Amino acid sequence: MWSVEHGTYRNDEVNLLEPGGNYGWNPVPGYDETRPMTDFTLPGEQIGARWRSGNPTLATSGATWLDGEQWGDWQGSLAVATLAHQSLLIMRFDPDGSFVRMWQPAALNGDYGRLRSVVLGPDGDLYVTTANGDGADRILRISPAG
Repeated sequence: MWSVEHGTYRNDEVNLLEPGGNYGWNPVPGYDETRPMTDFTLPGEQIGARWRSGNPTLATSGATWLDGEQWGDWQGSLAVATLAHQSLLIMRFDPDGSFVRMWQPAALNGDYGRLRSVVLGPDGDLYVTTANGDGADRILRISPAG
């Protein structure tokens, strides 16, 4: 199981979850937002993120795995929508969960504003919702190149 986390003003994360794992985020009143999402100064043993955005936040939101040979090199990759960055990120992880590389499809790079959710439809296409709050939000359909 994986999680995609939206950071404060930096350090969005993609984590490979482990039973009982500590991912080092402690948003209590007065939380120091200059600390990274995985705060290794907290008590206990924290598990580091498999991917981090760094500074500034990309504002990661929804994510889904791409499944099917029609996705070519992207098959088995994680598609991640972003709000602030207004882009779709395609992330490849190896079988052990280590980050390998990332693609950023030009067609969804700022052209539609903030991207909120991303799901793989029963037809194998990817559906992405926008979240611009202007009454003109959309559901975008992305078909793999074939």
